[in-house]
Amino acid sequence: MDIELIKKLGSACEEFTVTTQLEEDSRPAVTTNSLGIPELNDEKYIEIRAHVQPLLSQRLKPEQTSKSRDPVVRSMLRALVMRALTDLKVHLSDSAAQLLVEELGNDLLGFGPIEPFFYDPEVTEIKASEKIIRVERQGVESVVEGAAFRSEQHIRDVLERMLAPTGRKIDMANPEVNARLFDGSRMIAQIPPLAVDGTMITIRRFRTDMTIENLINRNVMSPEVVDFLRVAVITRQNIIVSGGTSSGKTTVLNCLASFIPEEDSIITIEEPAELMLQHSNVRRLEANKQTEYTQRKLVASSLRMAPKRIIVGECREGETFDMLQAMNTGHIGSMTTGHANSAWLMRPRLVNMVQMAGMDLPYEAIIELIAGALDIFVHVTKDRSGRRRLDHICEVFGVKRNKEGMLTVDLNPIWQYNPKKNTFDFVAETFKRKEQFIEEGGWQQ
Repeated sequence: MDIELIKKLGSACEEFTVTTQLEEDSRPAVTTNSLGIPELNDEKYIEIRAHVQPLLSQRLKPEQTSKSRDPVVRSMLRALVMRALTDLKVHLSDSAAQLLVEELGNDLLGFGPIEPFFYDPEVTEIKASEKIIRVERQGVESVVEGAAFRSEQHIRDVLERMLAPTGRKIDMANPEVNARLFDGSRMIAQIPPLAVDGTMITIRRFRTDMTIENLINRNVMSPEVVDFLRVAVITRQNIIVSGGTSSGKTTVLNCLASFIPEEDSIITIEEPAELMLQHSNVRRLEANKQTEYTQRKLVASSLRMAPKRIIVGECREGETFDMLQAMNTGHIGSMTTGHANSAWLMRPRLVNMVQMAGMDLPYEAIIELIAGALDIFVHVTKDRSGRRRLDHICEVFGVKRNKEGMLTVDLNPIWQYNPKKNTFDFVAETFKRKEQFIEEGGWQQ
């Protein structure tokens, strides 16, 4: 309707009065539901969902129920949605109908409002509660505007759908669960009463493009540091990668393992499994605390499986003792990770974790065990800008007594990040393993 023309005609006729109310009333009513679909209110969305869900369940084969992004499944869903719109006499534009298909696909087959983030390669973390969803991209966390679960029951339903293929369960008796999801992501979730304000889901995703070349391109470490670590792996040094939460320990461990010769058989032990080694000779074991098969039990089992190298994704408790024992008894070239704020602070953490094994070893015996088992400490960090990078590398120099007379593992700094120059500097005055690196690994300093 040409409002301006009507106003001009009306101004020439005293008996007519034209107001802006005509303009407002002539516009079509547009409603938006809480999920951001134009022309559709919440009540209609729920009605359509209830109409489509049973029909979709009847049509899908069991193996299709977890394939929310499969083109065949999406085509089937679209046909059912179009039929529901006709049956329920709901009129939507093509663009709104497409948004509805996407939302119902996420809701009925996928992981609800967090589904799209599993297909965004830049997203490395997802933190969700009923009302707030946060994601991390390039080390920076932000709230996702307009994304939320409809209710506490909705987030619980999505959580149950995530857990279904894993065999894990969460209930009042087990209010926390760790699981590995379909894409290798690591999830930890809590429900009430453990989660005071309602169900919480935390997901750590791992980039599949984090090769050694990409680490160099992103300045996580320099080519010279990479070559040093390559030689360390080739010469079968036992390595621990330390760092804080979300600092990139697993990524670095993945890349280090790519240097292991193909003839060396590897066994990985994790809870949950998240390593994606670029190696053809890998046997993977996954611990489950809800059963008797803990990491410690699996480390013991791996010793009877004739591996050349053992990789424990993360040492947390008593399995640390068994891992160090394995490194000390022929499984050289093995690797693990641990939480600590520096290589030096990793030493007392290792002592504490060995003590969790309940072996009642004297303190100095534990120090000797650590010094005899480990060769190289690699420490990574996530700085204030969100950048993940190497911070320092140390070699184990032996044991020494500190000023208080206590025996401790002696660490010799080899590489150190220089924040002023944004460089990785070789800082060792002496390097105990230099000759071995040159003769066996072809290292050129």
